[in-house]
Order: sequence, then C-alpha cells, then structure tokens
Amino acid sequence: MPFDPIHLLTTTFAYLDPGSGSFILQLLLASLFGALFVVKAYWKKIKGAIRGLFSKRRQKPEE
Repeated sequence: MPFDPIHLLTTTFAYLDPGSGSFILQLLLASLFGALFVVKAYWKKIKGAIRGLFSKRRQKPEE
C-alpha cells in the first residue's frame, strides 16, 4: 500500500522509541563522517577541479 487515502483520515499516534532515535543518530553521524572521509581522500582532485573552473584560461593567439 504505497498510498492509501483511508489512513490519512484516521488519527494515528506515532512515536520514536530510544532505540529508533539512537539508530537514526548513528545513521546521520556515519553518513557525515563517510562524506568527510571521501572529501579528504579526493581533496587534491576536488581542489584542482575548482581551481580549473575559476582560473583564467590562456587563449591561443590567432594567426
């Protein structure tokens, strides 16, 4: 049931127990540290790409 309009009309009581909250926190922290590790591992390539975007390109002299 991906979309069931009948359930939208009823009152539901939902909560996050401490185990779910801890899992979500661990998931967010692992994602953050994973992203930081990837940036650290590829920092030279990222910096070179950014520098290439903003550097002045030399134009070839027209003959």
